[in-house]
Amino acid sequence: MRKTLLILSLVQGMLVGITYRAIGQKFEGIASYKSSMNIESVNIAGQDMSPEMQESLRKQIAQQMQRDYTLTFNLQEAIWKEDAALEPESPPSSNGGMQIRLSTGNSKSYVNPGKNEFLEETEIFGKKFLIADELEPFNWKITGEKKKIGDYTVIKAEFLDINEQTTISLDNSEQKTETMMDTTLITAWYTPEIPVSQGPANTWGLPGLILELKQGNLTFLCTKVELNPATPVTIEKPEKGKRVSREEADKIRDEKMQEMMKKYDTGGEDGHTRTIRIGG
Repeated sequence: MRKTLLILSLVQGMLVGITYRAIGQKFEGIASYKSSMNIESVNIAGQDMSPEMQESLRKQIAQQMQRDYTLTFNLQEAIWKEDAALEPESPPSSNGGMQIRLSTGNSKSYVNPGKNEFLEETEIFGKKFLIADELEPFNWKITGEKKKIGDYTVIKAEFLDINEQTTISLDNSEQKTETMMDTTLITAWYTPEIPVSQGPANTWGLPGLILELKQGNLTFLCTKVELNPATPVTIEKPEKGKRVSREEADKIRDEKMQEMMKKYDTGGEDGHTRTIRIGG
């Protein structure tokens, strides 16, 4: 079962320029993606929080969700990782001194559908972990709807993801933790012209590379694909960090998030900026 901590939604992408080059019988490649978030339905609320403060925080979230990723793949396996980038500058403090930092934990993940193998090298609040587990299934429904992304014809597929959502909040210094089941529609646009069962954000299971993925309000859009590049593709399994299962990693994140909420419950009233980091 997927578990999401403090879920924020997902967005519509932009466009794509794709290069194709096939050499001999080998089939491998590198795909670049950009992520973006639709902030219209992001709900931010708090005591004494003005509409201006809420809008400022939404813009911070949207800016920090604009990230670049790389999917390196062959016919059997793939590596998904965020490209290194400088942390965006904080905007002027027009929101009562509150700033948000969203972290993906500097993760690098490995997917091998043939061996049902999943590995993720990640950080959870500064500590390195290696999540080792079986792949989570995607029971895709192929709709048959088609469109073009760059030079490729893509086909639409959908999956209804039922996951556990945990929300941690502070109300008058009292910490509240609420867990509920949440349903998210995942939409993928894949191309059979690139016959690998891989996609962004560790998605897999379709008869072609996923070029666009929407998870709620978050979108990953492919901007470039290079097939059979001159320099051979290297795929190395993640191996750094304490080895844990997905369930153990979720439990550690929950506990660390609760500790963080207690820590940042004080401060912010002396005129200094309060910075909150979510997710890593």
